[in-house]
Formats: sequence, structure tokens, C-alpha cells
Amino acid sequence: MSEESEKQVREPRAPYTATAETAIEERLLERLQVQFPPYFDRFLEERDRRLSSELERLEAAIEHNGAEIARLLKEMNRRFAEAKEDLESLRVEMDRRFAETKESLESLRVEMDRRSAEAKESLESLRVEMDRRFAEAKEERDLLRAEMRSQFRWIIGLLFPLVAGMLAIIVRIFLVGTF
Repeated sequence: MSEESEKQVREPRAPYTATAETAIEERLLERLQVQFPPYFDRFLEERDRRLSSELERLEAAIEHNGAEIARLLKEMNRRFAEAKEDLESLRVEMDRRFAETKESLESLRVEMDRRSAEAKESLESLRVEMDRRFAEAKEERDLLRAEMRSQFRWIIGLLFPLVAGMLAIIVRIFLVGTF
């Protein structure tokens, strides 16, 4: 509804011209002049005083709120600056620790490579030592086998006449019958 009244107010009108009816209305208004009561001026003064005190109170509240907003804005900016400094110091500390960790990892990698090379060398030397000992053991086994064969032949050589004699005695007892 307010839009319609605004449209009505904004619509262009024909310029004001006094007509006969307007003249009659003006005369009627002059005769019927409104007379305000005597306290009406005091009422207006009281209303003006109340409005001015309310305006002063609102201005004081606005000024107080503006000062509070400015204080809060300053505090917020200070805290943001502190947070930014803390964040920057944390970033520097993280970078330092990452660098230290990278260095320690690199030194560990070098140490692991060194120990791995040492382990490879010791394994290779153990493998060579094992191969040498296996070769020695094989040679000893072959020597023992050859010695066992020679001792077996020697024992058989010594026992053969004894066994042959025993067989001759057994054959004689069983076949011939007398000793």
C-alpha cells in the first residue's frame, strides 16, 4: 500500500490552479481556523525535550558502541597479529625440525648403507671361509676313506691266514673227523 501511495505522490500532476471550489475551501478554512489550547506549546516543548533527550541517549549509545567496536576491532587485529606471529614461528620451527629430520634420515641412510656393505663383505668372507672349510672337510673325508680302505686291506691281509687256518681246522674236523 505504501508503494501505491508513493506512486501516487510521484506521478506528475497538472500545475496547481485556483478554481472556484478551491477558493471556497480556503475561505471555509479561514473561518474555521483551528485554535490550539494554551498548554499545546508546553506539550510541544515537552515533546521536543523528550525527543532531544532520547536523541542524546541514542547518540551516547551509538558513541559508546562505536568506541566498543573500535576497541574490539583493535583487540581482534592484535590477536590476529599474535596468531600470525605464532603461526609463522610454528612454520619456522616445523621447517627446522623437517630439516633436522631430513639430515638424520640421510645420516641413517648412509649408516645403513655402510652397515649393509659391511654385512655383505662379512657374508662374502663367511661364504669363502665355508667353501674353504668344505673343501678341507672333503679332502679329509677322502683321506680318511683312503686310510680306512688301506687299514681294511691291511686287517684283511692279517686276518686272511688266520681265517684260512680256522677254515682248514673246521674242514678237517668235520670232513676228516680227527684232529
